[in-house]
Amino acid sequence: MPAYLNAIACSVPPHESQAGFLDSLDTWAGPPDVIDKLRKIAAGSQIEARHTVLDTPFGNNGFYRPGAFPTTGERMRVYQREAPRLAVDAVESLRAKGADLNAVTHLVVTSCTGFYAPGLDIDILREAGLAPGVQRSLIGFMGCHAGLIGLRHAKQTVEADPSAVVLMVNLELCSLHLQQTDRMDRLVSFLLFADGAAASLITARPAGLRLDACASHLSLADAERMAWHIEDQGFAMTLDARLPARIRQWFRDSTELAPLREADRSCLWAVHPGGRLILDSVQDACGLSDTQMAPSRDVLRRFGNLSSASILFILRSLLEAAPPGGPPQAGRAVAFGPGLTVETVDFLRLPAPAAAPARALAAMAG
Repeated sequence: MPAYLNAIACSVPPHESQAGFLDSLDTWAGPPDVIDKLRKIAAGSQIEARHTVLDTPFGNNGFYRPGAFPTTGERMRVYQREAPRLAVDAVESLRAKGADLNAVTHLVVTSCTGFYAPGLDIDILREAGLAPGVQRSLIGFMGCHAGLIGLRHAKQTVEADPSAVVLMVNLELCSLHLQQTDRMDRLVSFLLFADGAAASLITARPAGLRLDACASHLSLADAERMAWHIEDQGFAMTLDARLPARIRQWFRDSTELAPLREADRSCLWAVHPGGRLILDSVQDACGLSDTQMAPSRDVLRRFGNLSSASILFILRSLLEAAPPGGPPQAGRAVAFGPGLTVETVDFLRLPAPAAAPARALAAMAG
């Protein structure tokens, strides 16, 4: 019995942070030449907006005060307060789409930007009114590809038990981990990441995206090119500047990734927007069209890199763009993470249900 991704809802915090972040660089990011370089990188990033849960990120009364950035403990207290709010906002948006959350039997949560226990999974269960007997799985600290790992876990759950109804929540508060540092790789990572959440329903009901083959590819030789460590002043990201070129080479040369290069040119693609150069590398190596890359670039432009939630933002746009009638369309989702890992999920987008005739809609309304 196949599993289907029936519906996706997404949420971002109300505070748009991109302009304020760039304005703040003078107060904390180092000497003028470093700040100029960061602003040039930001100008070429193709990111127009990012969001944060912080209402006052910068300034003498802000979360990030010059010379007095918060400790990891202070950051985790904000995560524990704000993460459930944003997650439940996405869940309630999913309910508003018609998802029957009273039927949920399993809850899968992914997050790599905070920890506490009893954790986010329990807060979501309580605040969303789920039954206490819902089976919970928390996938933590796996990075940007964790959204597809959660989807794979949900798929396997439904395939093992076709009566299962899986709610998946992907939640990241990346804006809590800004650091004062002279390491350029970390400074560049601060130009990319943002806060967001996605909530999805996965069942055996044949609607939406049918989840097909899943695969995980690991290059241990590149393990240090992407890393995520807990330090005294927050979580620290390492992003090797050569990572986009390495991904391009891996996609071009690897035998195991050959199916990605040889995909049908009409295939739908959801590529994790790790950054503009990452998207450029995948597009070049796989010979993808601008149309195939448009959903991924749109999410990067509007939201930045949302870590594990990003791929669901892209899949939402593909799901909502399904035309009524016509044939199903094959697709592929690709995400990257520490390891260095390439995670993939193949899917088949089913046509949207035909719109009800106007007379029938009027009868239903009246």
